[in-house]
Amino acid sequence: MIHEKVFTLKNRREVKVIFKATYLPTTQKLKTDYEILIREPGEKLFREPIGISHPKYWKLQTVSKEQGRELILLYSGISHKQLQSAENEFNQLMLMPA
Repeated sequence: MIHEKVFTLKNRREVKVIFKATYLPTTQKLKTDYEILIREPGEKLFREPIGISHPKYWKLQTVSKEQGRELILLYSGISHKQLQSAENEFNQLMLMPA
């Protein structure tokens, strides 16, 4: 299952949070993951907040996965509260019967 939520910031930047759930048959559990993409005013497509031309790109490559997620969240411009609200929406959708 995939759930997308777009936040529009004060500077007109749009931040898309994509939550994905995949079923792991070996453990019989759902694995939830998220991705953050941004689109600046005037751009047509969403992209990663820290690309290869970003000054912090190499720092992102050297830190742990969890620290990398924090760095991406920081540079995207959304707060933990906004991320949590998108996650809560996703969890509510997961609980709804098909």
